[in-house]
Amino acid sequence: MFLGGERSGKVILIFLIGVSTGITVGSAAAAFLTLLKIVPRVTQVTETKEYIKLYEYVIIIGGIIASLIYFSDVKLSFSKYFCVPVGIIIGVFYGLFASALAEILNVIPVFAKKFKAKHELQYIIGALIFGKVLGALYYWLIFKKN
Repeated sequence: MFLGGERSGKVILIFLIGVSTGITVGSAAAAFLTLLKIVPRVTQVTETKEYIKLYEYVIIIGGIIASLIYFSDVKLSFSKYFCVPVGIIIGVFYGLFASALAEILNVIPVFAKKFKAKHELQYIIGALIFGKVLGALYYWLIFKKN
């Protein structure tokens, strides 16, 4: 091959391991999104069923672009006026993702039933949201600066 000898065998082995790992992780991520039914749930809540293919394509393209940026040496610098709306959009996505996961696992109903807190459910959900927002603000505004 190009490198010759034992070294080319190692390169081929590393390449095959990398590709198979990528396929495995990608398949697991796709299965996870499918199990959580994020796209159908978002289209149901927003009443935009006609855009279901667009949602799917955007998730795929976003994953590809994020992977390319992560594994490249590209330095991105955007103004804060661009980063704030993008950060909010990403936060909404992660919020939906976490909510879908909690819904699938029935975390909140099981918790409410176990601790006999059916009437306090609105306060529990509010506390979860408040804690998540407070934790994110602490991380990005205080912890990350150090």
